[in-house]
Amino acid sequence: MIQKSYEKSEFGNLYLIPTPIGNLDDITLRAIKTLKDVDIIFAEDTRETLSLLKHLDINNKRIESCHKYSEMKNKDKIIEILKLGKNIGYVTDRGTPLISDPGNVIVDEVIKNNINVISLPGPNALLPAINISGISNERFLFYGFLNSKKSQAIKELETLKNIQYTLIFYESPFRILETLKNIKEVFGNRKASIVREISKLYEEVIRDDIDNLIEKCDKIKGEIVLIVEGNNQIEEENFDYEKEVEKLIKDGYSKKDAIKTIADVHNVSKNKLYNMLMK
Repeated sequence: MIQKSYEKSEFGNLYLIPTPIGNLDDITLRAIKTLKDVDIIFAEDTRETLSLLKHLDINNKRIESCHKYSEMKNKDKIIEILKLGKNIGYVTDRGTPLISDPGNVIVDEVIKNNINVISLPGPNALLPAINISGISNERFLFYGFLNSKKSQAIKELETLKNIQYTLIFYESPFRILETLKNIKEVFGNRKASIVREISKLYEEVIRDDIDNLIEKCDKIKGEIVLIVEGNNQIEEENFDYEKEVEKLIKDGYSKKDAIKTIADVHNVSKNKLYNMLMK
């Protein structure tokens, strides 16, 4: 299926509308306009959405509940409404729908019926968190929540331990201590950051290694994003470092700056890379 998002269609569109994760001023002008324009809003929590609409002075809007336990029940109803040519907005409690939030079942069904899904850019926790974490955001993997059972979480972490990219997890304050201990058990002691309450009054960033974070997070509160350094002990196999350095030198970099740039991007020691190239 090729989707032409903004061409006229006989069906309505499903709009995925991000909402503020803390500061209500973070909502976009486009999100406000879309909330006003859609014919019906399906919401993870109608109370949260009503409160937001009241703040935005959007009144008399039809709102129906659709959370992770009722997606299957609602999907046929949503398709029926869209096929009548009506537009639907979908919002979760905070942030962007589907990102560790409900909505996947609905979106899959809408796509199967060749109906447009339009996702608006907007607030989320993972991007602000990695930007202020102090850990490389050159390449990263967003994992979301680990399994709540320790045995399963350990298995998941085992599949992640050799990844060189920065890892991003969501976690609750009730499980952060156990999660850090599990990560230490599988990964060893790495650089990490806890970013909590993003865009709220008590926003806080704790930058340290995992050992020290375990000591510091005993009574931590609020919504948490955990950023963990990738495995920088593994060299990328079959990667032609010399070729990449030569490219940068041709672009005007000095040899020193070219080596430093490639070393930073690939989490390789500058001295180690220099010695490797000299060989």
